[in-house]
Amino acid sequence: MGIPRHAWYPVAASEGIGRSPIARRLVEVPLVLYRSTTGEPVALEDRCAHRPVRLSDGVLDGDLIRSTYTGFTYDPTGRCVSVPTQEQVPYGAAVRSFPARDDGSFVWVWIGEAGLAALRTPPDTSVLRTDGWTTFGGALDTAAGIGLLYDNFCDITHVVQLDQAIAPPALTTGPPPPLEVEVSETSVRFWRRFDAAPLAPWNAQVLDLPEDAEHEQVEEGEFVGPGYWVDRWTVEVKGHGDHDGQHTLVFSHALTPVSEKRTRHIWRVSRNFAGSAAAEGTLKPLFEAYYARVGEVLEQMQTILDEEGPRPEVAVAADAAVTHVRRIMQRMVAEELGG
Repeated sequence: MGIPRHAWYPVAASEGIGRSPIARRLVEVPLVLYRSTTGEPVALEDRCAHRPVRLSDGVLDGDLIRSTYTGFTYDPTGRCVSVPTQEQVPYGAAVRSFPARDDGSFVWVWIGEAGLAALRTPPDTSVLRTDGWTTFGGALDTAAGIGLLYDNFCDITHVVQLDQAIAPPALTTGPPPPLEVEVSETSVRFWRRFDAAPLAPWNAQVLDLPEDAEHEQVEEGEFVGPGYWVDRWTVEVKGHGDHDGQHTLVFSHALTPVSEKRTRHIWRVSRNFAGSAAAEGTLKPLFEAYYARVGEVLEQMQTILDEEGPRPEVAVAADAAVTHVRRIMQRMVAEELGG
C-alpha cells in the first residue's frame, strides 16, 4: 500500500517544536521544523541548496535559519536571503517550503501539491484540549509501515490475545457483535454495542465500581484521515448513584509515515472521568506497556513481509473496517498518480 502525499500529517507534538530547529522525516522527505518569532510553525526541506548539509544543524536569527556549514540563510518561505561570500544571492537559490499548521496538540505538515493544502483541514483533535477531559500519552518509532498500524487499529479483538490484563471482558464472552460501518470518500467510522459485561479490573478500579458489576459498553473507531485515527470505549453505568453516566476513554493516534516501512506513532489516551493523578498512575503504565507490545508485533509483521513477501490473507467478519481503510488509501494514491 502506498502513502498519500496530498494529506495533512502530524510531524510532532505542538510542545515539541520551538525556537531550536529539529529534524523530522515525512514520506522520505527530510524536514527542518522551527517556530517563527510570532510562534508560527515553519517547515522547510532539511537540506541546504549549496551543499548537502542539514539545516536542522543550523541556527536561527529571528525568522531566518542559517546553515552553520555553508552560511546560506533562508527565510520561512525557503528563499535564500544571504550568502557569506558575496553580496548577491545566486538566482533561484532556495529550499522547498511546506504548509504547516499548529492546532494546539500537533504540528501538521502537507508535502503534496501546496495549492491543495488550503482545500483540506487537519483532523479535529479538540478532545485533547477540552475542559473535562484528562489526557496522557507517549510516542513510539515503529519499524513498520503505516498500513500495518491501521490494520491493527481497525480490529481490537486481537487485544484479548495480546494483553489479557488490559482487555475488556466484553471481548472474551463470545463472538463480538457485528460492526456497523459508515464510509465517506476519505474516512471510515465503525461502532458496535456489547451486552452488559463486567469491566476489566483496572477500569472498575478507576471508576470506583465493583468488579463483578455488569455494564453495557460501546466500541467506536474512526479512520479520520491518512495521519490520524481515533478509538473510543464507553462504559454506560446505571444504578450506581453518583457513578452513573457515560464514561469514555478516547484513544488518539497521530501517525507520521517516515517511510514506507517506518512510522512515528504519537498516542494519547483521554478520559472524561477519574481525573486524578492516582488514576493516571494506574492507567499510564498499562497503556505504555500495551502500545510497546503492539509496536513489537507490528515490527515482526514488517520483517516477515520484507523477508517472505505478502501472501493472500484469510478474511473474517472483523475485517470489515480494514477493507474500507485499505481501499481509501489505495484510491488516494491512485488519484495522485493520475489513475
